[in-house]
Amino acid sequence: MTAQDWAANDPEVFIDREAFIAQLRPVEQRDSEVDFPPIANGLDYLLSVITCLTDEEEEWKWVSARDLKYAVLHLQAAAEVLLKYRLQQEHWTLVFADPGKARKEELVDGSLASCAPAQTVDRLRRIVGLPIGDKDAAALAKLAKTRNALQHYGLTDRARAVEARTAEVLDFLVRFLDEQLLPALTDEDRQRTTQDMQYIRSGLNRIQGFVTRRMQRLRAELEPHRNRTVACPHCDQWALVVADGNNKCRFCTVRTDMLDYVLRRGTGSNASYRRCLGCDNHTLVCDALTAAAPTVPADLCFSCGKTFPALKTCLRCDRRFQPHDLETVCAVCLTDRGAEEDQ
Repeated sequence: MTAQDWAANDPEVFIDREAFIAQLRPVEQRDSEVDFPPIANGLDYLLSVITCLTDEEEEWKWVSARDLKYAVLHLQAAAEVLLKYRLQQEHWTLVFADPGKARKEELVDGSLASCAPAQTVDRLRRIVGLPIGDKDAAALAKLAKTRNALQHYGLTDRARAVEARTAEVLDFLVRFLDEQLLPALTDEDRQRTTQDMQYIRSGLNRIQGFVTRRMQRLRAELEPHRNRTVACPHCDQWALVVADGNNKCRFCTVRTDMLDYVLRRGTGSNASYRRCLGCDNHTLVCDALTAAAPTVPADLCFSCGKTFPALKTCLRCDRRFQPHDLETVCAVCLTDRGAEEDQ
């Protein structure tokens, strides 16, 4: 809870006006000037996210639709401000959509057409050389997509799914601040960020704590189904049990069918689907990762729940098959080829 929220909920605070004013951040002071340099601007957005999703006095907060709306909008704003500021530190032209047409005056007056979120991450990885992993890049991409939907035509989503995704991006941005931005500040400027960072870290811990506790409560329920449990594409938790009649995530309660799962798979996924060798339905998701083997791809059927490890795609007929050695075509095509050679 910020000082303003505290004051609004506790009238007795006005008994000591000086004490109340002392609790306010400079930008919360009455008649304060609008002064938000990049890092302060990014931190202010993150403080808003934490306020929307957590309660400083309570272990758990009932999150409203409005809370989620502004959490998504302000988290995406924070990500854009902080990531583009790091690009600008590398070279001011990199924040332009087309660096070849960059003009310094457009950067100064804010009239530039800046790079898209995906371009920002790509340039930080390729040009600046930052080790932004695929998981973090996927989380940022999902956030940008969610924000775009909300900004332009509305958002319908489960509260807990948004909270879980928020925790991922918040965690990344705190690490990004610690490793890339805060060390470059002067001692005086870094000192000014101390209180804000403490509040942000505390809020992140509360959100992550909720996710951890809920997953712990679900552990016994999920344990018997590890071979057919995948990471939910909505909340990213290992809680989507497939082939159980409704394909509902036990964490965020969102139902996800096979096609939706394939379409929503994270950045870099080679997901596709084929006909299942067990039940003959076209619901066999290729190269899925399950809770039982989260680093070993397997083909998982969303209808019958069976897995088929190390299946390959036949180079001749495009069917999935189980190789016995180093075959590149399935047994049917191999038999057909042998028949053709005999003729």
